[in-house]
Amino acid sequence: MFSLCQLQLRSNLFLSPLAGYTNLPFRLVIREIGGVDLCTTDLVNARSRIEQNPKALKLIESNQQDSPLSVQLFGGVKEEMRDASIILQEHGVDSIDVNM
Repeated sequence: MFSLCQLQLRSNLFLSPLAGYTNLPFRLVIREIGGVDLCTTDLVNARSRIEQNPKALKLIESNQQDSPLSVQLFGGVKEEMRDASIILQEHGVDSIDVNM
């Protein structure tokens, strides 16, 4: 077991975000292969998430097999970062990787 803040993970191996690749099907294949526990999404723009932009929603699409999940969130406006983080937390995201 490996602890990351409050997360109890089965492995200390994480899937880092890979632009254009770390969508739901890719993350599920990686999880099926095994060894990786926490997977991270592509970069998601905070404002796009708040506005429910379809491209942003597609980047964070998930299901029960895609857990634990971290979302890589970026933006330059602190209020947008806060609001997007709250939305993600309310939707059950396990971790948020903040990029400002």
